[in-house]
Amino acid sequence: MANARENSSATSSSEPRLTVMTELQRLEDTLKDSMHRVEVIEKKLTTKLLTMESRERLEHELELVKEVLQKNEKRLQSLRKENTKTFMIAAAVVFAIFLIYGLYCTITNTS
Repeated sequence: MANARENSSATSSSEPRLTVMTELQRLEDTLKDSMHRVEVIEKKLTTKLLTMESRERLEHELELVKEVLQKNEKRLQSLRKENTKTFMIAAAVVFAIFLIYGLYCTITNTS
């Protein structure tokens, strides 16, 4: 559970900035781990052999994991938007370069 909380925090200023794709992959892995943890806790909660203390502790842990899961899903969505914007900018730059090259070839073609 502590690992999920550590992974959910945004990269601190002391860590080097990761690429969007690296952050996306890391966040998707964290989400997968969190989803697995939720499934495990829910299966444990269906057992009738739990004491009240154990059940309450598991329910509390389940709430915490679900909160981390929600935060990570929101972060993943924002990273995907950022990745889409980056792709659009790259595509526009490539288009502009081809356009300038085409104009240059048209202007300098004096055959």
